Amino acid sequence: MTATTPVHADPGDFGAMPGLWKILVRHVANGKAGAPEVHWHCVDEGADPWTTFAAWTPAEGECTATDRQRRSTSLAWKLTCNGTPPASAHVDFDSAKHYTGSVTAEGRGEVTQVEGNRYAACTSPQD
Repeated sequence: MTATTPVHADPGDFGAMPGLWKILVRHVANGKAGAPEVHWHCVDEGADPWTTFAAWTPAEGECTATDRQRRSTSLAWKLTCNGTPPASAHVDFDSAKHYTGSVTAEGRGEVTQVEGNRYAACTSPQD
C-alpha cells in the first residue's frame, strides 16, 4: 500500500450530496476577474469524487492530475497540461451541498475559481 491509497476509497465516504449541481467558474488573470460561466452537472449516488468534483481544468488540451490527496470534505491535486505551466488545485466542501475551489497556474498570476451549489435532485437521465 502507498500513501495514495485514499484516492481509491469508497466514494460513499466523501461528504457531498448527489443531485443537480450548479457550478460557477470564474477565470482571474492579473487581478481581473472574468464573467462567471455557469455549468450544470448531475451527480449520481456513489459517483467517484475525482471524476465529478475535480473534472474541470483551466487549460485546453490534455491534462494529467498527480499528487492527488483526498479527505472526506476536500480534494487537492497538481495539474500538468500540454503547453501551459504546472498548476495546483483544490476543492473544499463547507457542507454536503456547497464547495469552493481553485486552480492556480504557477508563475502566471492566473487563477480559475469554482463554486458549486447543490440545486435539486436529478429528475431524469438527461439532467
